[in-house]
Amino acid sequence: MVVNDKFARSEEYRKVITAIKSENKCPFCPENFKYHKKPILKKSGEWILTENSFSYKDARFRFLIIGLKHKENFSELTMNDLRSVRYLTNWVIRKFKIRGGAIAVRFGDSNLTGSTVCHLHFHLISPKKKRNGAVKTVNFPIG
Repeated sequence: MVVNDKFARSEEYRKVITAIKSENKCPFCPENFKYHKKPILKKSGEWILTENSFSYKDARFRFLIIGLKHKENFSELTMNDLRSVRYLTNWVIRKFKIRGGAIAVRFGDSNLTGSTVCHLHFHLISPKKKRNGAVKTVNFPIG
């Protein structure tokens, strides 16, 4: 399985995931990277940084760090992978002056993780602020 349509968050996203599922090709592998709507902002080693095409409600910033090699489990990551992810994370934080947020990665069985794409990727998410200065909660489901 390359995608799991069970966890698509919107009807638009469900349509995209269903189309990908019918092709049975990983949408994050470079040769199939046609469904993603946002430009690649930066590359480091075997990893790219891009804005997430499908936002999370109440997220001000939502970026993806995607490996160019198909990996599905955290144990497959090398020190070079982690250095590239760290570099891209620090770059995007500086570039967009992100004052706080979270980094999340789902790995393994998508029925357990809630991931729609099985190809390992990191999310960098920072919430919006309310008018009174309080921070909104961003729901990033796992499971």
